[in-house]
Amino acid sequence: MVKEMLQIDLAKCTKCGSCARACTAYVIEMQDPGPVEVHPGNCIECGHCVAVCPVNAIVHEHMDASGFPEMEEPGITFKQFNQLARNRRSIRRFKSELLSKEHAEQILESVRYIPTAENAQELEYLFITDPERVGLIRNEMLKGFKMAFSLVKHFYWIVKSQTSESYARRSRLTGDIAMKKWTDREKTHEDPFFHNAPALLIVHAPKKKVKGITSFAVNDAGIAGYHVLIACETLGIGTCWSGYHTKFANMYGSVRKASLVPKGHMVIASILMGYPAIKYKRDVYRKPLHSRIVGPGDQ
Repeated sequence: MVKEMLQIDLAKCTKCGSCARACTAYVIEMQDPGPVEVHPGNCIECGHCVAVCPVNAIVHEHMDASGFPEMEEPGITFKQFNQLARNRRSIRRFKSELLSKEHAEQILESVRYIPTAENAQELEYLFITDPERVGLIRNEMLKGFKMAFSLVKHFYWIVKSQTSESYARRSRLTGDIAMKKWTDREKTHEDPFFHNAPALLIVHAPKKKVKGITSFAVNDAGIAGYHVLIACETLGIGTCWSGYHTKFANMYGSVRKASLVPKGHMVIASILMGYPAIKYKRDVYRKPLHSRIVGPGDQ
């Protein structure tokens, strides 16, 4: 039998029913005396019942009451938010300045509050702010890149047949350029893999949870990643999503080991960070959306 988790002060309760309506797991039902916890085993600990109560009549035994401060209006308009989103670009030129510990802690505290499916909170975070460690990871990635690029060149026709001619051609050309830039790095200081970023945020989760049929970890990581990009924008931190790292960390044990990813875990997202050494003057350009709004009476 599952022990009850909710303490409901019926003397305070106004019987408004907000807690029952807000509970997506049907834990609470409205009965004659007021709200009653009827299915405690179904609770996903989202805290909606505590947060929605207008008279603070509900306490959840698994949650610290101090974790429910009064809501504050953020004071930003849609226009301001939209401008922030449009200002954000992938940065591939970083200053040598290290990412501050304060900024790293602020980002992690912010991402703590992202929504996750069924409130599973399956994601884990590795924030690497040591440039030497970042360099070690990049060097291991280089070995993997050389191997992958060799396969693309030798089995170009397979890549083309599985993707498209334009994609295969672009992959081969990009590989050629990246290897040349790396070879000339002593003179050019180019880093085609991490762009000389001093920090790397890795989002990972146990493989069985990522690949489980009920898992939404990949979706959650996408939400978390974009949340981080926007949060960094407010702090003056440049970001760049690193598909190379995500792919190679899951393909090569040496990259995963250098990245300090726990055994049995899968990398879902990798974000490069640092203070930008470049400043854009104009908004990002995007093609018009393929979209449709279906309103009342529309077919």
